[in-house]
Amino acid sequence: MDGDPKTLEEMNLRERFNMFETVAGALEDAADEAEILGDIRFAANSKCVAGMIRGIRSDLAARDLLSAELLLKQGVMLLHLYSMRSDRSPVLH
Repeated sequence: MDGDPKTLEEMNLRERFNMFETVAGALEDAADEAEILGDIRFAANSKCVAGMIRGIRSDLAARDLLSAELLLKQGVMLLHLYSMRSDRSPVLH
């Protein structure tokens, strides 16, 4: 990482794309683990959020960044809640 953290508005298009790809990938990894543990509901929710993130990431220059940021926050919060569960192993990235 370079320097200070940036907001989505401060990021260039490549940085935004990479941020969304990282969160979507982490959600899919968590979904795969949840399926193995039998948590089908969490797996489905994670895959849906990852799909929405991947859908919006290709048009981040033209879209309203406020809604994109909200979706990104939802994905990160879902990952955080999953990481706090005691019945799972940590997801490494």
